[in-house]
Amino acid sequence: MKKYFAVFVVVSSLILSCGKGAETEDKSCCAGKDTAICETDKEITPAESIFNLKAQFKTQDDKTFTLEMLTGKTTVVGMVFTHCAYACPRLTADMVSIADSLNGEDVNFLLVSFDVERDTPERLKYFATKSGLKDNWTLLHGSEDAVRTLSVLLNVQYEKDADGNFSHSNIVSVLDKQGRLQFQKEGLGADHAQTINTIKKLVQQP
Repeated sequence: MKKYFAVFVVVSSLILSCGKGAETEDKSCCAGKDTAICETDKEITPAESIFNLKAQFKTQDDKTFTLEMLTGKTTVVGMVFTHCAYACPRLTADMVSIADSLNGEDVNFLLVSFDVERDTPERLKYFATKSGLKDNWTLLHGSEDAVRTLSVLLNVQYEKDADGNFSHSNIVSVLDKQGRLQFQKEGLGADHAQTINTIKKLVQQP
């Protein structure tokens, strides 16, 4: 856990600081601005990238995966667990709707599971098939430390219940091509017009 905590201290202090982080509807220090993307300094250090989390995950195809493998494309991220009865399928559906609105834009879609015990690659594959997710979707199973660290970097809160399920935030996050957090929207069935607009702008950036 120490190595992930060290990553959190370096990355989160930069990513989540006002003026260098994401706009959120409720929680971010950038909330209330009219622009979809908070202003950033012209020179941004590599430490601001969430891709600096070097932990290894497993995909729904049981392949080893690191977040830096997403480099080069805008990435849309959600955190879920597949035994969730309502919120997670709804959040996934919201992300599918975002994808459908992009008219084929080359964007990564990423779902990371809270449930490190039950959400095996096989289970994630089943969820992806059931949800009709396309080839540009990656579903990840990771260690408890890796998942917790990523959740902190994305400001996604979750807690395991006595029955093995999870209470959690429902947040869609948008990362730029270098893995820097640029925008977040919280809530199920939310209006994602600004999310889509942000993604389209980021896709056009080098």
